[in-house]
Amino acid sequence: MNTEKKVKDLLANKFGIRKIDSFVNYLLSCVQKYEEGDWENSLINAGKFVEVIIKLIWIYCGKSLPTRAKDFKASVYADKITREVPAANVPEDAIRIQIPRACIFIYDITSNRGARHDSDEVNPNEMDATVVVSMCSWVVAELIRFSAKQLININEAKKIVDSLMERKYPFFEEIDERVYVDKGKFKSAPECAILILYKLYPRRINKETLIGFVKLHNFRPTAIKFERLNSYIDIDKKGEILLRATGRKKAEHILKRDSGG
Repeated sequence: MNTEKKVKDLLANKFGIRKIDSFVNYLLSCVQKYEEGDWENSLINAGKFVEVIIKLIWIYCGKSLPTRAKDFKASVYADKITREVPAANVPEDAIRIQIPRACIFIYDITSNRGARHDSDEVNPNEMDATVVVSMCSWVVAELIRFSAKQLININEAKKIVDSLMERKYPFFEEIDERVYVDKGKFKSAPECAILILYKLYPRRINKETLIGFVKLHNFRPTAIKFERLNSYIDIDKKGEILLRATGRKKAEHILKRDSGG
């Protein structure tokens, strides 16, 4: 049984099967985007992860979600859990107090990306993503520990969490301003170019720099065929290239193509 299924089965034992898939998927996406250096999307997935966690706990506490989805606010309902759920009903402090408070912290970070730091001194998204991924790991560990009581021992529970949160092999690397893409992810020079631009988005680069990056992947400069990229890129007056929405969609399709996504 793989790690993801173990986690889903353990959590379903306590919280039911609803939303378990999305909870795990958002968590894995948060970790993957962090490993790729995509701090913003790592934070976005962490925010969605928190929303699912609070819904799971709210329902576990015997409460009903609002009829209209827009009336659900993760931080508000997390606070409600800490204030309104009696200890007699949910004696486990981790579920009633600690996890909701951790989720409030995570949600505050993800909802105010880059707003609390001097951008001239630090990369706020990177710093935020680092602490958020660690907090998400702690939340998962507590949920597993709670759900696994009398089913598995604490050491096995820890192994499951560590395996789920282990570092994933990144699709991209950026070394001294040079961009590398996992060679198993593209089938041609244009696809390689699209993935490089996807990694750099929303930064623009000039044509010569893009050709140089593609050459790092053992393609000839003439292999890119820029005419095949016209529907995916925007080129400004300075000749700087930016991946358009169509290109980002194409890149995500390429990345998922061999992973069954």
